[in-house]
Amino acid sequence: MENPRDELAAISSDPGRLADHGVVATDEVQMGIGPGAMALPASNAGWARTFSSLRIGVYRLMFASTMASFLGMMMDQVARGWLTWELTGKASSVGIVSSAWGLPMLVFSLFGGVLADRLEKRNVIVVAQSLICVLTIAIAVLVLTDLIQIWHLVVAGLLQGTIFAFNAPSRQAIIPELVGEKEMMNAIALNSAGMNLTSVLGPAIAGLLVAAPFVGIEGIFFITASTYALSVMAVSRIRVSSDWRGGVRQPILTDIFSGISYIRGNPVLLTLISTALLLIMFGMPLQALMPVFAGDVFDVGPRGLGFLQAASGVGAIAGTLWVAFRAADMTGRGRTQLTAALAFGGMLFLFGFTSSLWGTFWLGLLLLPLVGLTSQVFMAVNNTMLMTYTDHEVRGRVMSVYMMTWSLMPLSILPMGFLSDSIGIANVVAGAATAIIVGIISIWIFRPSYRHIQ
Repeated sequence: MENPRDELAAISSDPGRLADHGVVATDEVQMGIGPGAMALPASNAGWARTFSSLRIGVYRLMFASTMASFLGMMMDQVARGWLTWELTGKASSVGIVSSAWGLPMLVFSLFGGVLADRLEKRNVIVVAQSLICVLTIAIAVLVLTDLIQIWHLVVAGLLQGTIFAFNAPSRQAIIPELVGEKEMMNAIALNSAGMNLTSVLGPAIAGLLVAAPFVGIEGIFFITASTYALSVMAVSRIRVSSDWRGGVRQPILTDIFSGISYIRGNPVLLTLISTALLLIMFGMPLQALMPVFAGDVFDVGPRGLGFLQAASGVGAIAGTLWVAFRAADMTGRGRTQLTAALAFGGMLFLFGFTSSLWGTFWLGLLLLPLVGLTSQVFMAVNNTMLMTYTDHEVRGRVMSVYMMTWSLMPLSILPMGFLSDSIGIANVVAGAATAIIVGIISIWIFRPSYRHIQ
């Protein structure tokens, strides 16, 4: 029988296991740099439980890294979209630039998943984030020197997509290692809330700075590079107590195919990824094509673009905070997920339909928070269920397949951009929303057991 004192020492030295046992270590233990001298009970009273996973120090560092990284990404998205629109005035060009990172994501994500399961995830994130920082500085210099051309943005997108393919699986799969199973849903929801907060702040800041004197688009790219540098600094301080490194080494392709076989043999994972793919392909391109709404449908310029994207982010924050609050006692997650997806399709249809009829900016600002709320309730629950129903040793590979579905989002932007030039962006969005509604209703009817997953 194991010595109780040894078991207590093992638990107190591992932040993830501390979280599983309902206690929180001192900052030294949470940082992975000191002995487990004392532990405090975690309070779950009221709204305090919404932020329970932030009591874990290593997760706070990852949360800060995510906030900095995605703040830069959101600002970068606005700057690139508006720069492309200014250079060409075509929705198809916006679609080409936005979709450039999708192809390498589709090709390299599976390899990124293998690295996440083999190497220390923190190191993968640090290297990938540093390369994105350097790439952003290069774009800023090209804009500053008036040498920027559309092909530069396309190439940058291809390179960024390649890097992101190795970054994303590790960034997603590291969360359970930092917080443990008990706090996983709360941590994933807060991670989404942080990203959505940046989707409010980033576009609003970028929209204001684009037109500001002495800043301009080149200034936004330099600011974006600094946020990526801050992200690297935060994640480089993380020390994960687990020494697990993926077990026996196999050929990379063998690892890839074993991960795919694992998903094929799990009906829940198949449905989760398929449902997410439906929303990603038909719903998520709205954000990338928002410059077309700002410039063509509503005619509100870069500042209006920032407000449109921020409006969606406000609702998204509310949705993810609700999931974080309900994480400890949420039941019927399958039903919650499908209901949120159906509501997302409905709100997206109303946004596209009303924009096509009236093109009213203020009505769009009222509908977009509901679009953001419903989409992020779906995504937060979906991500948590993916982690819950996946064994630890294959999480990187499962998340890499999930990231591949995200790579199809920019690829779907391209045909939507060309189609928007012909029939209008509002009509395209309304049609895409109809596809989501039909798909979710089909899953609701033909997979009744999925609705009862807890």
